[in-house]
Amino acid sequence: MKLSKEQKEKVEYIWKGIKTGQAKSHHYKVEMIKFYNEMNNKKYKYTTGCSSCLNTIYKYFEMLVETKPKKTKKKNARKK
Repeated sequence: MKLSKEQKEKVEYIWKGIKTGQAKSHHYKVEMIKFYNEMNNKKYKYTTGCSSCLNTIYKYFEMLVETKPKKTKKKNARKK
């Protein structure tokens, strides 16, 4: 998924407030839901307390933030 520079900055800002799995404030929760709704054409209410819904949104942000390339170990072809 390609994100613009502004979207990446917004994801990083929101992630700082939700990375423990619990939003630091209601502001972060609302921003998280707004961003998710915009990107996925959903209509979650900003006041939702549905843990399943919020977990889906959290996993989405986790996927966006942690898309770093995986390190691969080089295998030594020659064994001594």
